[in-house]
Amino acid sequence: LAPATSPFAVYFFLLIIFHMAEYLLTAAFRPDTLSFDNFLLNHSTAYQACVLMAWTEYWLEFSFFSSMGRGWGALNSLGLLICLVGLVSRSLGMATASTNFSHKIEERKRDEHRLVTHGIYAHLRHPAYFGFFWWSVGTQILLCNPICVIGYAGATWHFFYDRIPHEEALLIQFFGEQYRAYMKDTVIGIPFIEYAVKRWPP
Repeated sequence: LAPATSPFAVYFFLLIIFHMAEYLLTAAFRPDTLSFDNFLLNHSTAYQACVLMAWTEYWLEFSFFSSMGRGWGALNSLGLLICLVGLVSRSLGMATASTNFSHKIEERKRDEHRLVTHGIYAHLRHPAYFGFFWWSVGTQILLCNPICVIGYAGATWHFFYDRIPHEEALLIQFFGEQYRAYMKDTVIGIPFIEYAVKRWPP
């Protein structure tokens, strides 16, 4: 993996693919929820701030530490690989869940809502979250942004630390023992996040 272009150009191209995929997959499987919000461009102020910080760190390092080089190296390749794993995992999760997927946590079970346990869900019970976490960290490794690697990992981890236990509690309400058994056979895949689920009563 050695693209004949700058890490930032590769990152920016992947960023476009990520946001387009979010919208197009929603259009394909959940057109009833389709809106501009599904691009996730306006996901949150925190997300927009993180993107701005990443760009700022990259270009400051490029401008003032040019001796470090901004060519393509092993670390950029590692970051690209992690990005691709994240993108593919998230896209597969959305496509496999199909009409069961939603960008927002659904507080009430829809009549057509089914527990998806096949495909990528046979191994990861939250592949879209797994994908987003590793995608976000991978982008900063790709850019060789040491500060933002830590910042992105921390911010994204904290977001899912709050979100996943709440969603798991709802899924237990929706599917009962079926979901409890499913939890035992799968992993979340985000480092140290498993214990967060245990905050909630079984």
